[in-house]
Amino acid sequence: MGCGSTKMASSTPELPPAVLEKVDELFKKMDFDKDGKVDLSEAEKFWSSGKLGKFGKMSARAMFNEVDDDENKAITHAEWVEFWANVRNNSENKYSDEEIVDELKAMIEGEAWRDWDDGRSTTHHTAGAAGTDATAGAAGAAGGGDK
Repeated sequence: MGCGSTKMASSTPELPPAVLEKVDELFKKMDFDKDGKVDLSEAEKFWSSGKLGKFGKMSARAMFNEVDDDENKAITHAEWVEFWANVRNNSENKYSDEEIVDELKAMIEGEAWRDWDDGRSTTHHTAGAAGTDATAGAAGAAGGGDK
């Protein structure tokens, strides 16, 4: 399990339609080979092709550190949806659906991954990625970081 992992008990987490639409849109944009999962190279390609350029790898690694809960270097659609349900339902720092949709739209448009205040970390395990918290650099300029 990932550092600070908070797995949900439900096998199919529910998200409101507006949130699920953007969750699905971002996932599909990253899944370049359309195999139903996003690997690190696909995430790096997505984040690097946007506004972040060479800093895209930082966002990709930060995302993997926070989302790839089983640390298998691939994020399935189910794992992706579960992550967003966890962000939405975190009891300590609940984000509104509008906040989540706004951040998803920004990421779809090429903004940096943010460190969601959801009990997971962006700086723990992916591919020797020391100091890859995307919110420390590029995301700060993009409005990322904890709320």
